[in-house]
Amino acid sequence: MVLIDTYRGSPDELAAFVNSVWDHSYAGKMTFPRWTPEFFKWQFRIGESENPQNLLAACEGETPVGVLLGADYAFRSPAGIHGGSHWSWLSIHPEHRGKGIAKALDEERVRRQRTSGSRLVVSYRYVGSRHSLAERPDRNSPAKKFHRKVGFWARVLNPPRFSRWHSNRLEGFLARLAAPMARVPCTSSSDSIVREFAIEDLDACLSLVEASYSSMILAIHWDRDLLRHQLGGSPVSQTLILEEKGSISGLVNFHILPFQDRSVENIGLFDLIAFGEGSVKNQVRLINAALTRMVAQDVILALKIRCGDTPVWPMIRARFIPQPPESHLVLQWIGDPVEIPSKAPVHVLWR
Repeated sequence: MVLIDTYRGSPDELAAFVNSVWDHSYAGKMTFPRWTPEFFKWQFRIGESENPQNLLAACEGETPVGVLLGADYAFRSPAGIHGGSHWSWLSIHPEHRGKGIAKALDEERVRRQRTSGSRLVVSYRYVGSRHSLAERPDRNSPAKKFHRKVGFWARVLNPPRFSRWHSNRLEGFLARLAAPMARVPCTSSSDSIVREFAIEDLDACLSLVEASYSSMILAIHWDRDLLRHQLGGSPVSQTLILEEKGSISGLVNFHILPFQDRSVENIGLFDLIAFGEGSVKNQVRLINAALTRMVAQDVILALKIRCGDTPVWPMIRARFIPQPPESHLVLQWIGDPVEIPSKAPVHVLWR
């Protein structure tokens, strides 16, 4: 008998289970992340919380046969500031599919979110490959709103390795043609400083992030604890800041994950790109500094979810290319839905 409970294993066991399921489903068919224990420990604050209510497991006896995982975030929307969460990593053992486990995990997720006072579940459904097992839009699921499709900003950093890694040979060929543009410019400036984030920067960074995302109709509401964890809560998360005229005017925050395609390569994923008032030249310099750091860590491709929370011109100047939208952004409201225009810019993370 399969029961839904809180996952109680280690980050290593969790990563091993999720990766084994995704390997079985997608290896040799499409690109997918290979999740690391370090990422899970950072994302879910494993070891910090005695009651990880957002780590759900379907267990047959003591053996997990499915998981659905989430992380708490407060959100600001037309309904005010309220609880919410980002969810992903749905993984059902192949031998247990078609038995209602995914539905049972979702029902338990909604029950726990409602009990905790959460209003919103944010997630994605990748539909860029026919091999994806992600849920498609369904008129019979009114609580789930397939809000709109989103894509990535993409920046190839190593065209030869990208070409060998990517299963789409046309994209690999185009990357090789664009190889002269792949080098990250090294620029100096007499009116700005780019350096690593220090905990003493937290309050200034919080003010910057609040101002940068203030125009978003839906956005993560960063408080001091949440932003501290995001920017400096783990070696997985890397943050650079930009100083102009003695004040912090920009920050970029990213992490690196291995992705499987024809081989395994490191991909850099930007979570936060926030700017205050300052020159576009220095903003591009900050982004390029992060790209340079990625190159030093063997990254072949940099990505940022394209949802309207990043200024376009600095991304273009840093040689990012907008990719076609291949994922549905799903906003699943707990209780009465809140109207978010489908074309309005939002600030959410990719998970």
